[in-house]
Amino acid sequence: MKILKKLLWFVAAACVLSGCADDRMIYKPGSGSGNGGNGGGGEQPSGPGDYSKLSAANHPRIIMSEDDVTAIKAKLAAGSDANLKKLHECIMAYADKALTAKDLVYEVTGKRLLSVSTEAANRIISCSYAYRLTGEDKYLEKAEKDMQTVCAFKDWNSATHFLDGAEMAHGVGIGYDWLYGRLSDATKKSAEKAIRDYAFYCALNGKWNLNFYTSATNWNQVCNGGLVVAALAVYETCQDDARSIIDKAIESNASVMPEMYNPDGNYPEGYGYWGYGTAFECIMLAAMESCTGTDNGLSAVDGFKKTGKWILFMEGMNKMAFNYCDCAPSSIAFPPLWYLAHKFNDQSLLYGELMKLNDGRYTSYDSPKYFPMAIVYASKFDLNSIAPPEEKVWSGKGINPVVLVHGDWTFTDTDKFLGIKAGRANYSHGHMDVGSFVYDAWGTRWSADLGLQSYGTVENINLPGYTGGFGSYDQGAFRWAVFRYNNYNHSTITVNDALHRAGGRAEISSVINTSASKGATIDMTDILSSECESATRTVTLENDTDLVVKDIVKAKYNKAADVRWTMVTRAIPTVEGNRIVLQGASKKLYLKVTSQNNAKVTLKTWSTVGESYDASNAGYYEAGFEAKVTSGQTDTFTVTLSPNE
Repeated sequence: MKILKKLLWFVAAACVLSGCADDRMIYKPGSGSGNGGNGGGGEQPSGPGDYSKLSAANHPRIIMSEDDVTAIKAKLAAGSDANLKKLHECIMAYADKALTAKDLVYEVTGKRLLSVSTEAANRIISCSYAYRLTGEDKYLEKAEKDMQTVCAFKDWNSATHFLDGAEMAHGVGIGYDWLYGRLSDATKKSAEKAIRDYAFYCALNGKWNLNFYTSATNWNQVCNGGLVVAALAVYETCQDDARSIIDKAIESNASVMPEMYNPDGNYPEGYGYWGYGTAFECIMLAAMESCTGTDNGLSAVDGFKKTGKWILFMEGMNKMAFNYCDCAPSSIAFPPLWYLAHKFNDQSLLYGELMKLNDGRYTSYDSPKYFPMAIVYASKFDLNSIAPPEEKVWSGKGINPVVLVHGDWTFTDTDKFLGIKAGRANYSHGHMDVGSFVYDAWGTRWSADLGLQSYGTVENINLPGYTGGFGSYDQGAFRWAVFRYNNYNHSTITVNDALHRAGGRAEISSVINTSASKGATIDMTDILSSECESATRTVTLENDTDLVVKDIVKAKYNKAADVRWTMVTRAIPTVEGNRIVLQGASKKLYLKVTSQNNAKVTLKTWSTVGESYDASNAGYYEAGFEAKVTSGQTDTFTVTLSPNE
C-alpha cells in the first residue's frame, strides 16, 4: 500500500509538470465539497501531514498560535527587547493607520487588481494582529469590515492576473483564522464562499493568465502560498477542495524549488523578487508546519537553506542593494529572514534586519502583512547579541551567478560593497546585464544599475520590426529596445554595437579572495560570441581602495571588435584629458584606462535620455570608453577607479 501511494504521488506530480488534467480537482462555484462542514472529522487523506486538528474548534492555528501571542505579550511587557518592541510598533502603526482608511474599492489598473489585494492583506492582517495583541474591538471591526468588502467584490481578478487572487486569499485567510471566534457567521460564510469561488475554483480549473504551478518563478510561491493559507484556514468547510489545493501546492513547489534556489541560494529573479517570492514561501511553510506539523520536506532544498546568507550579502551602502534584473535599487525590509534564521538556527542572518529596524526601513516598508510572521520568530531570539558576518566574499552559481564583496560590515563611509553578475538575460525579469557590477564606497554608488521600468508603461506597446513585446525574451523582442533593459545601458561591455545574446550564458570562472584582492572573473564568451572570439571580465577591489576592471577581448579572425565599455553611475562624470573625473557625494574618483596593445582609447560620456516610452533616468550618468581590437588580435583593457589622482 505504501508503495502504491508513493507511485500515485509521483504520477500526480508528473501531471502537474505536464499540465494534464486532474479529475479530482474539478470544482463548481458555490458547491462546497462532499465533506463540507464536517469539522475535519472522518478518515484523513493520505500524506505526511496531520490534518486531524483542522476543525472549527481549533482556531486560530496558522503561524501565530495563542502560545505565541502570550510569549510576545510577555516579552513586550518585560521591556527587555527594544528590537522586538520596534517590530511590534511597526505593525501597530499600520493597523492604526488602517482604522481611518477609506473603504476598499474594486479598481483594476491595467490588468491588475494587485494594489487593492495588497492593501487588503496589509490591513486585514495588521488589524488582526493588533486585535489579538490588545483585545481592542476597533481593530476587529476594521478587519471584519475590510473582509466583508473584498468578499463582496464580483471576483478577485484571478483569471486575469492570479497574483491578485492569491494575495486576497492570503489576507482573507489569515483574518478568518485569527479572528474566527469573533467574526459574525455571515462574515465567515462570505469569506468561505469567496475563497472557494474566487481562488480555489480558478486554481483547480486552470482559470488563470499563467500556469503558476509549472512556473519556476515568484508566481509559484506567491500563488501557492496564498492558496495554502486560505486552504488551511477554511479546511473543515470544504475538505476535499482544500486538500487538493494543498497537495497540488506541495507537488508543484517541490518541482521548482531546486531551480529557484540551488545550488547556493541566489535567487534568479534578483533582490526584490526574492523578497516577494521568499516571503510567501516562508509563509506557506510556516503555515503548514503550524497546522499539520510538517512542511513536507520543502525547506530541505539545499539552496533554500543558504538563501538567507545570499540576501544578506546583497545589501549595499546608503540603504541600497545590488538590483540586477527587474529590481529597484532601494534596500528594503525582509521579514522572511526571521523565519529563515529560526528555521536554520542562524541568527547572523538578522544582522542587516536589525539595522533596518533601527533606521526606519521597517517603518517605511509597504508590505506589513509579513510582519506578524516575523515577530513570531523574532520573539524566539535574543536580539541583543547578533554579530556581523565574518566572511567578506560570497559567491553563488545557479541561473544567475553572482559574487558579492563586503568591507568592514559597518555600512558607514569606511565600508565598501561590490556586486558582480554573470548568468543570462532570457529568464523571468531578466535584463541584458551580464558582466555588470555595482560599487559603493565613500557615500556614493560609483557603478550603478538603473533597475526596472514600471511594466504598465511598456507592456502594451506593439511596434513593428520586433519579434515579440516587452514580455518576450526573444533576441528580437521589444524588451531589449527599452533603455534600462539592454546592455548599452548597464555597466558592462558591448561589441560592435550589438545586443548581447539573449540566449547566451556567462559563468563565474574564478572567485578572487585574498587579503589584497577580492572579486571575480566572468567568462562572457557565449554572451558575445556573435561578435568576438572570446571575452573575459575580471572585477576586483584592490587593497580596499581601488576598483579594477580588466576586460580581455579576442576579435574574430575576419572581424574587428569595436568595444564600448560603459559604467552607469550616480557620480557626475567629466572627461579631463586621459581620465574621467567622477564627482561623488563627498569625494572624487578618477577613472583611467590602459590598453595592452596601446589601442586608441576614446573616453566618453553618454546621455541617459531614452525614447518617449522610456522612464526618466535623472540622477544617473554613463561614462566609459570606446576602442577597437583588430581582427584576429587580442587586447586587454584595464580600467582603474581610484581616489588617487
